[in-house]
Amino acid sequence: MSDTQVYQTLLNQWSEQYQTLHDILNCEQLALEKRNFEELETLIKEKNELIKTINFQQLPNIIKQGQENLPQIAQVKQFCLSNSKLKAGWDKLMNLVEQCHFKNEVNARLIELLTSSTKRTFNLIKGFNPDNHLYNSAGDSTVVKHFGQSLSA
Repeated sequence: MSDTQVYQTLLNQWSEQYQTLHDILNCEQLALEKRNFEELETLIKEKNELIKTINFQQLPNIIKQGQENLPQIAQVKQFCLSNSKLKAGWDKLMNLVEQCHFKNEVNARLIELLTSSTKRTFNLIKGFNPDNHLYNSAGDSTVVKHFGQSLSA
């Protein structure tokens, strides 16, 4: 098998894995929006397993002269970008990786919003609004009593 075929096989494998990750991230976002935590738990397990597989995947050990000091992934990138048959595949893969990164960031922000919303709701149920800042005439914050307990506002 030629070097080009080895790298093409690797690109195809990565593309499949990142497309699967992309699909999982889409489902994760929907589960977050619907607050379907059972489905979310399953998706997170799938996502973590897939990421582990991607991160610990063996790379082809085809070292070219002058590349001995480059990390393996840099060698793969350099080989793909210098090969006209592989460049488009590499570019497509990097676009998919970037989309996955973006979707993962969006989902992280959704989790932050859900967490914040849940905390706020819990505080409101308890009868304390942390956004209710009371100040006296001197501009100092005052102590609010709630069911006999002091709460700083």
